[in-house]
This record gives sequence, C-alpha cells and structure tokens, in this order.
Amino acid sequence: MVRIGGAGYERRFPDRKTLTAMIDSIHRIGADPILQVPRTFSVSEVTDLVKEFKYSDAKGVRFYSIGNEPLLQNRSTVEKVYEYIKLLAPAMKAADPTIKIFIFDESSLMKDKYEAIVGGNLDLTGKDENGHWMIDGITFHNYPNGRDFNRDDVVFTGPFKIRHQIEQLMEMIENANKKHGRSGQAKLLWGFTETNVTYANPDREISGYGNPSFLGGQFIAEIYGLGLKYGAFTICPWCISETDRINTDFGYLGLPSEFYPRSSYYHTQMMAQSMKGVYLPTENNNSYVKTIGSMSDDEICVMILNEDQTHDFDFDLILNKKGDSPKPLLIHVDLGMGKVISGTIPNQTTMMFVLSKTGEIIKQYTYGLTQNMKNLPPEVK
Repeated sequence: MVRIGGAGYERRFPDRKTLTAMIDSIHRIGADPILQVPRTFSVSEVTDLVKEFKYSDAKGVRFYSIGNEPLLQNRSTVEKVYEYIKLLAPAMKAADPTIKIFIFDESSLMKDKYEAIVGGNLDLTGKDENGHWMIDGITFHNYPNGRDFNRDDVVFTGPFKIRHQIEQLMEMIENANKKHGRSGQAKLLWGFTETNVTYANPDREISGYGNPSFLGGQFIAEIYGLGLKYGAFTICPWCISETDRINTDFGYLGLPSEFYPRSSYYHTQMMAQSMKGVYLPTENNNSYVKTIGSMSDDEICVMILNEDQTHDFDFDLILNKKGDSPKPLLIHVDLGMGKVISGTIPNQTTMMFVLSKTGEIIKQYTYGLTQNMKNLPPEVK
C-alpha cells in the first residue's frame, strides 16, 4: 500500500492530472493506493472522484479513507466525524460498491471516540440505506513518543503503547462484527495509516533513537511484526520522504541529493522480500531482543532484532518449543524440529534467517549500526 493522504491533502487536494500520475506510478510498482478523501468534500465531489477512478485491471482506486486527524487539537468533534462519514461513505459506495472505505485516521486511538463510531452510539459499522456496508475498516495513527523521550521509550514503552491500542481496537471490532453479523470477507479490517517513533523528531542521528536512526528502523520492523500478529490490513509508516522541513524528516529515504536508504527502508525491504505466508510465533529470553517469524508452504523466516546498545549475544535459535541451551540468548520457534541454529548477534544489529521447511539455512541477512553508518545495505550470505 502507498497512502495518498495526510494533513496537506485535506487542505490542497491534487488536481486530476497530478492525482492520475500518482495513482498510475503506485500501480506501476505493483502496489495499491489508499486515497484520502477530504472531509470537506461534497456528495457530488466524492461521487465524481470515485467514478473517475473506478478500479479495473490494476488501474484506479480500490481503497479509500475519509479525512485526516479531525480531532487533533480540538478541530472537530466525534459527532461531526460521524456526520461527514454518514454523508460521504454511502455516496462513495453508490458510485462503486466494490471499494473499501477506512475511517477515521485519528492521531491516536482515542478509545471513547472510536468506541462510539465502532459499534457504539454513533455506529458506522452497519449497512447504509442501499444495503452496502458503510465502511470496511478502522484506521488510526500512532507516534508513541513526543519531544522528550529516551532510548528505552523506543525499545519498550512505545511498542507497548501501540500493542495496547491494537488490542483495544481488536475488541471493538469483534463486538461490532458480532452486532452486525459481519463474517468472512465482510469482517472489519484494521490498519495503521501513519506510524513512526515520534511526531517531533528531536534526534536525527543514525546512532541515536529518532525516526532516521538505526533503532528507528528496528522499531518500524517491530510494528510490522505487531501488524502480522494481529492481522493488519496495512501498516503504513510515515513516510517515504518529506524533506521540506527538518522536523518532519521521517522518511525511509534520506535527504537530497543522495537520498540514502535508511534503516527503516532496509528493515522494510528485508521483511517484504522474505516474510511470506502466515505469522509464526516466536519467544526469547531477553527483553532488549525482539523476534518476528513467518512461515509459508516453502520457507520459514525469523528476524532477530538486538536493540541492546552495548551487548553482543551468543544465541541458539531452536526450532521447537522446549529445547534448552546454555547460550545467553535463547530463541524458540515452535516447529517441532530438533534443529538448532547457533550464532552471535552484535549489539544494535538485526539478523534474519530464511530457512527451508526442514530448517536448513537458505539465506542469512545481517544489518547493523555498522552498515547503516556507512550507508551500506544488509550483508547477505
């Protein structure tokens, strides 16, 4: 997914020529756009937009959202959010019943506000008067840190906050699905349409802990892992590149003129290229080490993120649930195999193993602060 959205699109929606070029460029790379419709649009404007970009043969738009962070800084109320979605969503579905609509892209999961919209007194998760599901998914943003935070907030507090909000949303969605009998393909989806370490970006050093840092890339990988675990429709980090202001330089591509790929880029690339199939639960015995797994019909993939700033760890990756090891770092993947993969992971380093179904190493990635400081890609063997 590539999101065409954000605060700027609320104020200055692209003209048709520009929008067509953006949508076509996204399709050319094999991705799908999720297009944000301004909440100020009229019924006729959204109707014309959806009809013009009707999806067929990898052209046009299948996925839409309505509005961007309407409650931030009290610019609106949840009642007004309800009103504009209730007005625009049925018109969009009437123009093309096959589209998917996501709401309402707030700056965080404001629990009471989302509960009202998702099955509550301002419920938008049922059908409209034409018999179409009014909306198809729930999206929100999360930048768990502000201007004053430290490295441990990135390693521990931030992911905890995000996981907690995901679990709250999953409960809301389950209740709304039951209320309206939404099952199978009609079940509500969920996703992040913006996320990163911080919205303020006070630390931009590669060796630091802000959005452009090596640790920032590991953080993004961990959030992808939560998306895998909880079945997200999409996890869209902010952003590809935004270089007009230093304090919004969050992108996975660096500054001009080199535009060096950052840690968030290479962590995204590693997972996109090698993690396939379904989520595979993993466990380990060190809180500074995060592990993420996936399994397809042909391959097993395990990513190990050592976020410790100073300690290297000898490890055993054991492909069963109960195997023991004297190594300081013990990682379990419950596959019922007697296979053990041993190694050492340096501090501030990510390793990823792509394995055959019998546990043999097909490919091994190593990417750490050392490579990132030299603008080098992951080492692969």
